[in-house]
Amino acid sequence: MIDIILNNLIPFIIILTILVFVHELGHYLIALKNGVKVEVFSIGFGKELFGFTDKNKTRWKFSLIPLGGYVKMHGDLDEASTKKNESNKVIAEQSFHEKTVYQRSMILVAGPAANFIFSFILLIFINIFFGMSIDKPEISYVEKDMPAYNSGLKEGDLILEINGNKIEKFTEIKRYINNNESVNILFSRDGKISEVKVNVINNIIGIKGKIENKKLNFIESLKESSLQIYNFTKLTLVGIYEIITGNRGTDELGGPIRIAELSGDFWSKGLHSTLWFMMIISLNLGLINLFPIPMLDGGHLLLNFIEFINGGPLKKKYLEIAHTLGFFLLISLMIFATYNDILRFFK
Repeated sequence: MIDIILNNLIPFIIILTILVFVHELGHYLIALKNGVKVEVFSIGFGKELFGFTDKNKTRWKFSLIPLGGYVKMHGDLDEASTKKNESNKVIAEQSFHEKTVYQRSMILVAGPAANFIFSFILLIFINIFFGMSIDKPEISYVEKDMPAYNSGLKEGDLILEINGNKIEKFTEIKRYINNNESVNILFSRDGKISEVKVNVINNIIGIKGKIENKKLNFIESLKESSLQIYNFTKLTLVGIYEIITGNRGTDELGGPIRIAELSGDFWSKGLHSTLWFMMIISLNLGLINLFPIPMLDGGHLLLNFIEFINGGPLKKKYLEIAHTLGFFLLISLMIFATYNDILRFFK
């Protein structure tokens, strides 16, 4: 039990605390910029464990349940930013709900944006100080008596084109050999370019690639980190879409238990792996919070958009229905993800 706490629970709490702080700090800073008073900045939910009040009368605190956090702004009734009914107790100039749709939207977007920026900064740091994996289309191994071997390809050959398609990464090769009986491969060996025809058996030709680690300078890291953020975001959205459409199993969904398990795994492997894991989780945290589900930032943004189109906010009863549905959906997803975690644990 002590090992589980030390190896999984503590790393999980530390990592989650940092990422939640980054997210809520985004909301906090843009709220202040727009003249909104922030009454509470909480890491976690429930009963306060400890904290302090700053000169702006914002209560900074750590709470009992370390599964998220919130900033409670002036005019909010609760952590979900429900508008107070007692308008006589609200100072309009300091209230979140009295700001324009644009100002409220910027405050809402700031949380996910902070997570994206944090992920980007982590990637820049990782690529400079630890390096990034370069997937070169260079052959590191040729399996004996397989098509590539029989065609004369050798270790060290650099693949340039397959059937006229330029190859920049080894992982691209599979795309061009799949569903083909044979392919024409243009390759470089000792500075000399040659072409060879290679048969394909069950979508394989019998070669392995070569991964190199390269430390980047700042400019290179900016470029590559931007591309990595785009690719990770795209992969996440495609994965979620495939789960929704049934093309990918729902057993891949994980909750807090799974994150805690992975936190321990990456934590034990050192700073590089820990930073990489934090980057991925931060990116996903920012992305998921933009989903148009009531109670998430994206849900509030959706309500702001409806308010902009209608020329005024939804009626109170419709807002209550939206928040109830959002709460039910989030709780259902949490229960399902936790159920998957428990099944995975027993397996």
